[in-house]
Amino acid sequence: MERKLMDYLPYVVRDYPQFKGIIGAQQPELELVWEAAGRLLDNQFLPSADEWGISRWENILGISPKGTQSLEERRFTVLSRINEQLPYTVTQLRNMLGNLCGKGNFSVEIPENSYQLVVRVWLEAKDNLQAVDALLRRVAPENLVIDLSLLYNTHAALAPYTHAQLASYTHQGLKEEELS
Repeated sequence: MERKLMDYLPYVVRDYPQFKGIIGAQQPELELVWEAAGRLLDNQFLPSADEWGISRWENILGISPKGTQSLEERRFTVLSRINEQLPYTVTQLRNMLGNLCGKGNFSVEIPENSYQLVVRVWLEAKDNLQAVDALLRRVAPENLVIDLSLLYNTHAALAPYTHAQLASYTHQGLKEEELS
């Protein structure tokens, strides 16, 4: 630890064995306090929250995590719930989805004269599809039909690759996997 109690004592008493003993006993306790204060500060913000901080957020928001979710997936779920704001505009919905999927990893469209909300999620963000579905079900008006799906690879996306490069993929892999 950078903070040593000995540095706070006057130079006159630093050499006394009694003070060295007292400070030596108190130093580990002070280090524990500083570590706890650092963890408390980290848990105030989602990007740096640990297991305890995320579980506290889940408790506050009424989220029950699945046993198979990693800490990052749980953090993502909490973040998606915090980003919900009603009522919203299409611009606000795009901002919410941008926070979940990353900017440019989705498209949102409401066709003219229809009651349909068309959302396509790029393959780069396919792990977030379930969270996007949950978000849309919570914030979309009830009179809109939600059309949510992945935006699969198309012929235009595969055209720059040679047959030899694509031979290592299955047909389903060509459709559903990110190409490197």
